[in-house]
Amino acid sequence: MAFYPRGSEWRKWDLHVHTPLSVLNNGFGSDWDSYVKTLFKKAIENDISVIGITDYYLPEGYKILKREYLDNIGKLQALFDEDEIRKIKEIRVFPNIEFRIEKLIISKEKGLTWNRKVNYHILLSDEVSIEKMESDFISQIKFNFNAASGATVEKRPLTKSNLEELGRRLIEEHPPFSKSGNALYVGMLNASVDEDDLISILNDNSNFRGNYLVGLPCDEDLSEVNWNSQGHSIRKNLIKQAHFIFSSNHNTRKFLLGGADKEAHEKEFGPIKPCVWGSDAHNNENLFKPDENRITWIKADATFEGLKSVLYEPSSRVAIQELSPQQKSGYQVISRVRYLDEQKRGLFSESWQPINPDLNTIIGGKSSGKSLLLYHIAKAINKEEVDQKINLSKASSYSDLSGIDFEVEWGNGEISKLSEKDDAKPITYIPQLYINHLAEEDGKGQLNNLVKDILNQSQNFKTFSINQERKIAEINKELTSRIDKLFELRENYARLTKDSEAYGTKAAVSGEVKNLKDKIESLRKRSGFTLEEETAYKMLTSRKKSLENRLAVLEKLDFCSSQVTKSSKSNHINLISDFCEKIISDVDMPNNSTYLKSLLMFLEDELKSSIDKFDFHVKKRSKGIPVEIEKIKNKMLSIEEDLKPIVRKFTDKEALNTSSDQLKKEEHKLKNIDDIEKKKIAIRESGIECKEEIKKLYRMLINCYKEYAEEILKPEYQPEEDLKISAEISFNEERFGEFVSSFDRRGNMQALLGSLIDTSGYYCFDIDVHSENIFIVQENIERNRDIPTLRKGVTDIDLIKRLYSDCFYISFVVHYKGDDIVKMSPGKRGLVLLNLIIYLSNSEHPILIDQPEDNLDNRTIYDQLNEFIKLRKKKRQIIMVTHNANLVVAADSECVIVANQAGQQANIENEFFKFEYCSGSLECSFEDQNESRALKKKGIRQHVCEILEGGVTAFKERELKYGFKK
Repeated sequence: MAFYPRGSEWRKWDLHVHTPLSVLNNGFGSDWDSYVKTLFKKAIENDISVIGITDYYLPEGYKILKREYLDNIGKLQALFDEDEIRKIKEIRVFPNIEFRIEKLIISKEKGLTWNRKVNYHILLSDEVSIEKMESDFISQIKFNFNAASGATVEKRPLTKSNLEELGRRLIEEHPPFSKSGNALYVGMLNASVDEDDLISILNDNSNFRGNYLVGLPCDEDLSEVNWNSQGHSIRKNLIKQAHFIFSSNHNTRKFLLGGADKEAHEKEFGPIKPCVWGSDAHNNENLFKPDENRITWIKADATFEGLKSVLYEPSSRVAIQELSPQQKSGYQVISRVRYLDEQKRGLFSESWQPINPDLNTIIGGKSSGKSLLLYHIAKAINKEEVDQKINLSKASSYSDLSGIDFEVEWGNGEISKLSEKDDAKPITYIPQLYINHLAEEDGKGQLNNLVKDILNQSQNFKTFSINQERKIAEINKELTSRIDKLFELRENYARLTKDSEAYGTKAAVSGEVKNLKDKIESLRKRSGFTLEEETAYKMLTSRKKSLENRLAVLEKLDFCSSQVTKSSKSNHINLISDFCEKIISDVDMPNNSTYLKSLLMFLEDELKSSIDKFDFHVKKRSKGIPVEIEKIKNKMLSIEEDLKPIVRKFTDKEALNTSSDQLKKEEHKLKNIDDIEKKKIAIRESGIECKEEIKKLYRMLINCYKEYAEEILKPEYQPEEDLKISAEISFNEERFGEFVSSFDRRGNMQALLGSLIDTSGYYCFDIDVHSENIFIVQENIERNRDIPTLRKGVTDIDLIKRLYSDCFYISFVVHYKGDDIVKMSPGKRGLVLLNLIIYLSNSEHPILIDQPEDNLDNRTIYDQLNEFIKLRKKKRQIIMVTHNANLVVAADSECVIVANQAGQQANIENEFFKFEYCSGSLECSFEDQNESRALKKKGIRQHVCEILEGGVTAFKERELKYGFKK
């Protein structure tokens, strides 16, 4: 019995290859040695695993090939070298007998030259002996030999001599047949059999039941056939009777797989059927060279049971195309694994355990080492992933066995090793109870991450998400900056108020200025100024006042220019650096990219140049200010000289000087008070503007989250019809609690928080009004409306930053068939969550699952879960521990790994080690009574039926589903 430990794999099959004894069309000649040599050398060259040796009516060619060559080692050695013989022994050869049945394919009435009978292929297992084929099948078939008026048609057994006799009679009756060929050729050309007789003979004999398949060639496109014709029932019955169709037509294959309405198709045409194709080679040139390179790939063991598996999974087990359907990348597929027992304690074999690229299921009795194997595979690849999932799910872990190492070999030859824990590769590991954990409240964070990973499979959403998160981060950063600015303005306002208070009140200083002016005016009047002196005095003092004002402005401008230049020098380096870092964070390029570096260097040079130009411009603009200041000072000195003779006339010069000095001081105070008042007004306006900016930014922050939630609703991001993902904006109460805990909770919290809490003290969150509620809280704080006192150490700026902190997060909501998973039963919820995990189809690394069937009933698994797994295994390698037969059989596991621990069950002993494993495909079926080793005495099918409850039923359901009966 051939054993394929990696299970069902894609192999090339050619089930339609003729021999030199294909009488009706032989282009091989009569040299059998040459034929056999060419046949197998080309099969090896084209990597063919299975050949259907085809002859008309009689399996004569198969018999010669089998007896005189394949079973004759001496003959093989004469034709091939040892390596070729080894490869030939791995090629399976099935007999394919091609019949003509009594139904005709009719052409147009005036073109009857190509009228021909329908071809009908019977493929037999290579385990059926040639003797049985001839005695119990071929010799039991009868064909129409002759007819007479009013009598039934004479039938003769299908033998070579009877076919030759038919040919001779037809040549005698119709001489033109003599030009066609010899008597056997003419006999085969005209012979026909009843397809029902063929099937009756096969079904009535236990040697053939389960060991034959019916293949119907189809040259037409069945999707374009007019089914409204007289031939409707005949054509349909032939299709329904066949196990498979010989066709490479894409539309025919699509039609036979159910088309757009599979249910309606099955109602009319019966179970869906596979298409296979072959080279139909009648000469050496066409061997294994089908038209347009339409190669038949079958994912199965190279056995007859493997061929039958195509009937159970016609859409996924066979493909007709040039390249292999297996296109998973080697670095994302585990090829094989093994334990390394350094101390040779007899726990594990160090032999490699092959792993299939698609679905692998690990089965076995209790404590047989199933989960142990899965755990070590996962941990050898990614220790952090395993530890994290084990901790999250609170599942039982397996302590590393002392002296035991574990190796995982990938499809590209790389090795992951348990002892080399830093060399991690991506996998998804789902231990027992992890799905349950996701379904619980404390698993919400992991569920959100899972859904986000699914959404990120769409490049459009991923781009949107990255941009939106960046936007949120920038808004939060700007909010903090604006709050800092607001409190900086408040500090400046308080400082100016304090400075103003040092000068006194404006009313008091203004009154003093007026009194001093009145006093000076009184002194002037008592001095007896002439009219001309009065005029000159007023003009000069007015001119002096104007120059003083002008001087003050220029000195302010001069000081401003020096401040700008100083600030530019001290800040431009950080400014350029921050700008470049912002660009780096926004660009999807490595920081060490030479291209990006060159762009940023150019930018820095340009910015430095612009700053230098700015500094030069400032200096240029302010260059004339010191000269103007000097001019004004000189003018003021001149006015002072002009005033001296007039001032000398004051009678009470000491009082005048004192009053004048005092006036200058008071006027300077008043000017400072006015300047401070102007600055305070400007700061107050900036503060109001800053508060509005903070409110605007906070509203923008909330809108960003709303946009995020709205984006998710787009149909293009939804996984599939039954699964729907939406999002809610949730309130991070713990983070907002940092703000609330800034106050003494014994105070009146309702007065502080208003609508943000209810009478019981619970938070009331409504995203549509939340920003306005926050603004009210800020007003309550600023107006101190009977609110609780602040705790020691909490500053006002800390308080406002906590108030405006980002207390939001996106909470994903998953609906399955309209129901929220939160409201589902634990079992159904687990199914949906597992479907979500498996849905990560754009993640192409392996997924390892331990007993996903927990809490699920068999019908749910059969109807839903296995379909998800069958769909996802096309893109991701899956390794799954299970006790459920449907997850093995109905999900069409490519490789079943059977685990056994010695001493766990009576009469089930291992060969050498405490833990042993064997593996193979579902089509691997046998029982060897002479074998004593528990795992090797029977095939995978028998192990599944014995170990898994419902295993027998699962196989029967699969066979009944596709109408296949043994």
